[in-house]
Amino acid sequence: MIKIDFSNERVKANFKAFLFLLGIALIISGIWYSQNLVSVLEEKTAEAVNFRIKLLEQSLNNPNSNTDIDFLFNEVIQNADYPLIYTDTENNPRSWRNIDPEIDNKSLENFTHEDSLKLFSALEKIKSENPPIPIKYQNKIVLGYYYYGYPDVLYKLRRFPYLAILAALAFGMVGYVGFSYIKKSEQQFIWVGMAKETAHQLGTPLTSIAGWLELLKINDDIKEIAIEEIQKDLQRLNKVANRFSKIGSKPTVTPTDIAPVIQNVVEYFNRRLPNSQKKVKIETEFKDQKLIVNVNEDLFSWVLENLIKNAIDAMRPGSQGKIVISALKVVEKKELYIEVTDNGKGIPSNEKRKIFKPGYSTKKRGWGLGLSLAKRIIENYHGGRLILKESKINKGSTFRISLKLHA
Repeated sequence: MIKIDFSNERVKANFKAFLFLLGIALIISGIWYSQNLVSVLEEKTAEAVNFRIKLLEQSLNNPNSNTDIDFLFNEVIQNADYPLIYTDTENNPRSWRNIDPEIDNKSLENFTHEDSLKLFSALEKIKSENPPIPIKYQNKIVLGYYYYGYPDVLYKLRRFPYLAILAALAFGMVGYVGFSYIKKSEQQFIWVGMAKETAHQLGTPLTSIAGWLELLKINDDIKEIAIEEIQKDLQRLNKVANRFSKIGSKPTVTPTDIAPVIQNVVEYFNRRLPNSQKKVKIETEFKDQKLIVNVNEDLFSWVLENLIKNAIDAMRPGSQGKIVISALKVVEKKELYIEVTDNGKGIPSNEKRKIFKPGYSTKKRGWGLGLSLAKRIIENYHGGRLILKESKINKGSTFRISLKLHA
């Protein structure tokens, strides 16, 4: 199966150009097909008219024919479903059908001036469409002419390509405006969300450093402990800086045993959970050894942190929260499944499709960037998948990260 990397701007531009050219080709194909259909219908109409006129001529020229001429004239020729005008040799209309409902059943004696204008206008129109068919007696004497147009459905088919083009242009315009608005809104959410995420990521270690400095001013005896913790916070700040520097560029992925990476993230949260207002326990389950995958450690840790934060936020007040992070090799697929399972409030069915969209959040102060960012990091930078495996109301949710095992 071929996978296209749509994160590449050149690929995006080429794909858009391909879609545009495909749309143009489809429109041209539609016009060509409909016009061919119109041509076929025109030919069929001309054949039908000529056939009927020939029948009438043969009846007129053969006195011994048993054909009922009145029936042939009134029922076969005059009852056609296309405009029809019979004129004398001077091109004066004598009978007509399917011209206008107001004059179709009128005789010339009852015509008004407006009726005459309608009839002669129709005659001029169908004259320009088809040559007249002469009615001959003994193949020599011309008795009159039949002028004919086309069925109404054929005129509609002629207009169809132009209506289709207008509809396509209107749809394209609406689609362009709509997608531009959606893209602009998404970009706004991303930028604001990134700013909030940056402040949050930097805020925790900076607050910790400030706290240890204040304690050092009060008590010199904790100098060694403070220095050790400040070093950890500085390492954390350096990790945050590395994460944001990798966004927008192609990060380096290396074969990594993912178990220690997961364990480090869990220990980071466990050190801070006692200070939180929620009672949450985080556990790990590794059923296999040497879980080697190609990852960027900083970015993968960021994804895992976002999933754990969401799991903590999903915990119901007053309940004993539990988060289990498991890793399992799926040898037949050559993949590693990393699952984050919680026993929180779950996600309603009507919101499951929205959770990875930028800007979507169930929290009052959330910016809805965590899951969207996590999905992009896993899929665009690691070639994996991040999905909501399952979620049940008041029972919890499971998110699954799928990564290719290192060969």
